[in-house]
Amino acid sequence: MARKPQVQAAQPWRFPPVDETVLPNGLQVSTVNLPGQRVVTMTLLLDVPLTAEPRQTEGVAALAMQACDEGTLPHPGSELVDALEGCGAVTQDAGAGLDGSTITIEAPASRLAQALPLLAEMVAEPAYDEADIQRLVESRLLVIATGLVSPPVQASKALRAWLLPTHRVGRLLSGDTETVATITRDDVVAWHQRVAQPVRARLVLAGELPSDVNDLVHGAFGSWSPGKMSMPEAEPWPPVATGKVVVVDHPDAAQVSLRIGTVTPGRTSSDWPALQVANATVGAMFGSRLNRVLREERGLTYGAGSGLTSLRDAAFFTMQAECRPEVAAEATSLALQLLDLSAAPVTPDEARDAIAYITGATPLHLATADAIAAQVTSFALCNLPPTWFDEYTAAARRVTAEDATEAFARHIQPTSLVVALCGPAELLLADLARHGIDAKVEGRNDQDNRRSWTDAGV
Repeated sequence: MARKPQVQAAQPWRFPPVDETVLPNGLQVSTVNLPGQRVVTMTLLLDVPLTAEPRQTEGVAALAMQACDEGTLPHPGSELVDALEGCGAVTQDAGAGLDGSTITIEAPASRLAQALPLLAEMVAEPAYDEADIQRLVESRLLVIATGLVSPPVQASKALRAWLLPTHRVGRLLSGDTETVATITRDDVVAWHQRVAQPVRARLVLAGELPSDVNDLVHGAFGSWSPGKMSMPEAEPWPPVATGKVVVVDHPDAAQVSLRIGTVTPGRTSSDWPALQVANATVGAMFGSRLNRVLREERGLTYGAGSGLTSLRDAAFFTMQAECRPEVAAEATSLALQLLDLSAAPVTPDEARDAIAYITGATPLHLATADAIAAQVTSFALCNLPPTWFDEYTAAARRVTAEDATEAFARHIQPTSLVVALCGPAELLLADLARHGIDAKVEGRNDQDNRRSWTDAGV
């Protein structure tokens, strides 16, 4: 019998080098050469927060980015589609986040010289045909309407709405029904003219890049006019709501969607590595406390987990689970107990496993050009240097069980969390009360309260 091959120890992994340049028009360029990655990912980031949107047309930023590949002035309508197909390029993503907007295309490395000018056209010279804008508006309104009957969507919306009711993140990032329905082509054009400027933009390229990549970028984007614009300051984070439990009434829901969350420091904080180690212990791994207790041991949920999503100046901690209505209150009570690390600190074994997970999974998550490009883009949005990832993983290896416990217990306290459930309110209220949890109801058919949760943000 042949011997099994020996498993080699994992080799140290480092984030690939990022070369950065700035074109004369102000466009920042980040290139990551990845030999062997024959498909190049190209992301254009507009570093413009959603707080710059007019309140009455919120959602215009997302529509403007999504319409960029519908046609350009040099290649209107289907001509752009033909040009993209001709060089093997495809749009992978386009939209707007709280801190900035992006459009991403991919193309074979051998056709980069043909694809880059097309991306430049999409960003600098979109046609914004009126029929395309109207179709995208109608599509967005349909998505919003679909979300109104989805418990997972409504629970997530309610969590953000109650957590930060006065902040932009407390409303739908792609706009609500009333704002999207009013958006016209003129609104989209005005938004584009205001924000699509190279001085607020960054181009990220990742893949097997040619030696003359900088010349190709300059040829494609060098004529983009610098322009002038005045942008408002980013909206400051208001005080976060604490200790609230809200039920979104969905009488016919076959399952209850549970969300628990708060705002924490983000990736620029020295607490971030410890928070990530603690979060892995609590809910980020399959064998974490939340999933083990709620799913495996008690059978209360179909799965439970937690995550930390970093923005520029903060982060969101969110726990989520889907469960049967009759056990939702018990699952909520247990989840809050499991999030109390001051009562049950992280153990050394748990910290070791969490660190191994974080450092071991990183190379797998960042094995492709699109993943690398996404990380470099997020570095730019959070004002982080390209060396941040290596510094973060090194810091994570130094986190102790005590460090993880202290950071998590300080920033994520059960009594200060906001809890949102979407399901049959009558049943949930009674069951929550039996577990000592006082909740407020937001009824789906209550016109006075309707906007407080339908216009929430995710």
